[in-house]
Amino acid sequence: MTVAAMALAVARSAGADEPPEVEVRGEPIASPPKEPSVAGSVIREERLGAPGLQAGDVLRTQPGVTVLETGGYGSPSTASIRGATAAQTPVYLAGIRLNDDVGGTADLSLVPLWLLHRVEVYRSNAPLAGDQLGIGGAIFFEPRRPRRTEVSAGVLSGSFDAHALWAVAGGGDERAAGLVGVRLEGARNDYPFVNDAGTRFEPGNSKTVRLTNADERSAGVWAIATARLGEEGRADLVVNVVDRDAGLPGLPLFPSTRARVHIERELGGLTAAVPCAMHGCVITTTSAAIVSTARYDDPAREANLGTTEVELDATRVEESVAVRWSPSDHISLTPDVRASEERIAIDAAGVTSVRAQRQFSRAALQGEWAISDSVTVRALGGAECHGTSHSGVPPWTLPGDVTGPPHGGACGQLEPSGRIGAQVGHAPLTLLANAGRYARVPTLSELYGISGAARGNSALVPETGISVDAGIRAAGSSRGVFRGAAIDLFGFVRLASDLIAYQRSSWGYAIPFNVGSARVAGVELLAEYAPAPFFFFELAATVIDPRNTSALRPANDILPYQPELTVVPRVQLRAPIRASPIDASKLSVTYFYESSRYADPAGLVVIPEQGSLDLDAEIGAFRDRVVLRGRLVNLLDQTRFDLIGYPLPGRAVYVALEAKW
Repeated sequence: MTVAAMALAVARSAGADEPPEVEVRGEPIASPPKEPSVAGSVIREERLGAPGLQAGDVLRTQPGVTVLETGGYGSPSTASIRGATAAQTPVYLAGIRLNDDVGGTADLSLVPLWLLHRVEVYRSNAPLAGDQLGIGGAIFFEPRRPRRTEVSAGVLSGSFDAHALWAVAGGGDERAAGLVGVRLEGARNDYPFVNDAGTRFEPGNSKTVRLTNADERSAGVWAIATARLGEEGRADLVVNVVDRDAGLPGLPLFPSTRARVHIERELGGLTAAVPCAMHGCVITTTSAAIVSTARYDDPAREANLGTTEVELDATRVEESVAVRWSPSDHISLTPDVRASEERIAIDAAGVTSVRAQRQFSRAALQGEWAISDSVTVRALGGAECHGTSHSGVPPWTLPGDVTGPPHGGACGQLEPSGRIGAQVGHAPLTLLANAGRYARVPTLSELYGISGAARGNSALVPETGISVDAGIRAAGSSRGVFRGAAIDLFGFVRLASDLIAYQRSSWGYAIPFNVGSARVAGVELLAEYAPAPFFFFELAATVIDPRNTSALRPANDILPYQPELTVVPRVQLRAPIRASPIDASKLSVTYFYESSRYADPAGLVVIPEQGSLDLDAEIGAFRDRVVLRGRLVNLLDQTRFDLIGYPLPGRAVYVALEAKW
């Protein structure tokens, strides 16, 4: 019915004397604002409102991004970029890194899409705004900042007892603004799947069963405030509290019934930017803290934790100061200093407790030189100092301090990193190239952690590498056959030593290990075409070749968990509906394809290729004060498995109704 109404609206407009009032709010390929010279993309607010949509669903439509899921609505998921792991890919919300040391990764299911203005994906090295300059790129979630009074509330209902309630209130102007949001959600996630009982080549042994112990309930509160400081300064505050209780479903062969996890997280951050005495100078300071707790309860020992109770507590506090100075219209310099301290505590019944900490500091300098109107060079260099300890003593000490660790010294591990890039040309055709050196030490969770899906490995050593990429951004002319066309095409190569990857153990959980050396090469494409005002087409595609190049590599040299081909086409239609009180309608059709992946270094366990056809529809009424949205996921009901063999849902339907004042 929605499609027919849209077609009728378009036909009526085309037959009228006046120009058709039909518009598709397409999303022209934009440079990522924090570092416009690197490969990246921007996802705007318009695409974040579909019911049942989670951050992982949004990110997997972007080139170079791989998303690992563990189940249905509200279940944990992670993202990685260009063959990296999720721990190598920092994720930020309002400038605060969400990767914590409970899991070493950012759980995308806890990201509030309903509160966001846009998502920025950086596929090359992370920008200076990130606290670490690793190879895994970076993902920034930017919240909305209201400029007027607004109140909204909504309700969601969906398959497998998915449900949600939320309310948002905010107000402000150019001088000050604030926004508060509350969301309650949950799902039973008892979806059916085909269980082959571990005998894939014996079809007679397969049967359809329902997933057990996969329910999820969560509650989250977000508060955002911004205020002008004088005529040119600004301060931003963000606070979040989230509480989640969920089951640990286990692998299909060994379904669980009683294993549970309870997660609590609190975060807060304050960023202030004020002009300094020199002309063209701005000082930006950031203070942030994140505290996470995860409690695992496994009375029947179904989750292979090695014990019946485990509690993990992680804390990170960080400070940063950056000074951007533009001595001329063509040159800018930005020195940046950051420091943080992380702590993790693991207490388990009948097992020795673990106490680990890390102190991190970084000094970096970024420079930008506009050589001419068509050529800009950007360079970034830094040195990172890491100190790690799990013995209860400080990670490092000052010289002469006999109470510290045996190695002494002011820095446990000193790792340099840097990048240089060039941007040649300007719209409609821009050429980009970047080269960089990176280093990353294992997270505390990778070294000592434990969870329902992963275990730590204290033998891990830091990984280092070199990355090179080059590409073009091009847009068609305003007339002719290429009107409304744009393309973003990049090729890249990364050479890594002691790369940290994951392999599945015989017990069903993943363990990190140092590969030795590896090479990841690939090509990324993001293209769009809007030949008519009511039609928009987008295509994202990634081809990568992730290889283990170690001298003692297994016969299968393809790195685990890396799909070699990902293709995501998307079509969007939008048109007004002249049937009061309905104002407009929108329909989006997306197909996601991901090739098969190996789940172990030897290539004996294969995660099959994945596919999902999704439909999103939206109808606005009363000048968009009431919006009805629907989403049909995996329309073709294709079988999907992810991560270490967890079955993913088949066909599902979500409907949401939101009212705004």
